[in-house]
Amino acid sequence: MYFQIFGVYFFFFVLEKLFLLSSRKDLYFFTRFEKLFRVGGSALNSGGYRKITKKGDVHMLSMKKTGFVSVLGMSLVLTACGGDDTGGDNDDGVTTLHFWGGVPAENGPQEVVDEWNENNPDVQVEYSRYVNDDEGNMRVNTALQTGESIDILKSHSPNHLEQRVDSDFLLDLADYAGEFDIEGSVGPAAERWKMNDTYYAVPTNTNALFIMLNEDALEENGLEVPETWTWEEVAEYANELGSDFPYGYAIDHDTIHGIIQNALIDDGFVDENGESNLDHPNVREGLALYYDMMHEDGVMPVLSEQVATNMQPEQMFIDGEVGMYQAGAWRLRMLNDLDEYPRDFNVAFAPYPHFEGQSMPAHHVEDAMSIVAETDHPEEAWEFIEWYANEGMIHLAPGGRVPASEDGPAEEARELIVEGAEDTYNLDSLNSVYEIENTEMIVDPPYQVLDNITQELEMFFLGNNDLDTTIERMVNFHNDYLERNR
Repeated sequence: MYFQIFGVYFFFFVLEKLFLLSSRKDLYFFTRFEKLFRVGGSALNSGGYRKITKKGDVHMLSMKKTGFVSVLGMSLVLTACGGDDTGGDNDDGVTTLHFWGGVPAENGPQEVVDEWNENNPDVQVEYSRYVNDDEGNMRVNTALQTGESIDILKSHSPNHLEQRVDSDFLLDLADYAGEFDIEGSVGPAAERWKMNDTYYAVPTNTNALFIMLNEDALEENGLEVPETWTWEEVAEYANELGSDFPYGYAIDHDTIHGIIQNALIDDGFVDENGESNLDHPNVREGLALYYDMMHEDGVMPVLSEQVATNMQPEQMFIDGEVGMYQAGAWRLRMLNDLDEYPRDFNVAFAPYPHFEGQSMPAHHVEDAMSIVAETDHPEEAWEFIEWYANEGMIHLAPGGRVPASEDGPAEEARELIVEGAEDTYNLDSLNSVYEIENTEMIVDPPYQVLDNITQELEMFFLGNNDLDTTIERMVNFHNDYLERNR
């Protein structure tokens, strides 16, 4: 069975690459096969694939290209997946829920389901891990499309959740949450996961954003651990540390767009006239600052070199090659493993920087848990999700995950995060970062706009386009998107 399902996935993946994908900005989904099952062959008349280029805008590809693919694809699905129901009751009356997430089982999820299963003999949960990258999320969407057994799904980005909501893969939790107030429990940060004025997922993890600092190097250079700081101060610290390290500052290359989200934290991506705000002065300031740090000061890896050489800034920080590393709680598991990743310095933490006169960015809440629309057991699925948010999350703490729910053991989780390596951290700075107040959530643009921003930034930092051209191209794309969606 699993071999057959993998074959179906691989078949769709190859077809999608060969026939459909024309650019990184386009995302394609298969039409709902269950509609075919319900209304017979009439579903074929509506086309075989949907090309989704913006929310609510569905363009059908011609049947000349997709009719054969659709019929053959559905035949394979019927062969491989027929009779594979979501969830189910065993002969002994035990309900089995299938839970998919992007965290390796050995990093906490297996302990979560083991505790649940021990205490809930009538409702057993089985965990399956998918790889949280583009291909892994495509695999998830294909599995949802073909009716593979998934009852509970963890999404790791709002953009992926939005795609699944738009495709009717998930249930509105308002029908199941009862007295569990998602915003009341998680706080305003939960609104990042709100779709169509409701919630299809519960964010369960407080993903703290911070800058890791080589505290020994700070002391040698007479630098304090910042309690708050601006981007200009980050550049100053990077230049101070640049004489002691190959790079004073580094980030993961796929987070390069974060500087723009930070720049627009108060004013948003759309101005009061309904036009793109990507020409905001903060955007220009942030991009110019990063460019100078890369190309003029040489204190930050050049983006193109970082990508081409597969540079690993987290490893470089541990090896003493980077003085400051912009990351988050997800990297603490690596820093804690002193046997695998030994280091000879202490680590301090500073909050995420802000622009002068602007709000400080709040932590993200992530790992959003949903009930899959095709489950036969939504009530049982919700019961597990609520327990996971309030209690089960503690098993993921050693990997850097802290419960987002106000009823979860957040303080205990923070202690577990650094257990065994406490003496190598400035714990006061870590607690201060987690407890920071008076912050605003970073805004996520639509995924099509975010993809375009990433592409334009790559061209800018590569030196192919200057700053004015980069901003103009981003603004034009965003305005075109806004016009299509008015």
